[in-house]
Amino acid sequence: MKWLYEFSVLLECAYVVAAESEEAARKAIETFEGAFYEDGDFIGVNSVELSDIRKADQDCLEDLAHEIV
Repeated sequence: MKWLYEFSVLLECAYVVAAESEEAARKAIETFEGAFYEDGDFIGVNSVELSDIRKADQDCLEDLAHEIV
């Protein structure tokens, strides 16, 4: 039987912005929310914490989990 293990994780990546000033660069990245992971240079995974464990309906694991191992 597979259980659902939910983790809270900090992802660290580098994202380079060309701008006239630091203020303009910071303003530009405020709107990118998901782009860091998709477009940035991945640096690492930090602060992994298990936040929840729960039973899973075995017939719909693909709908409930991001990854099945």
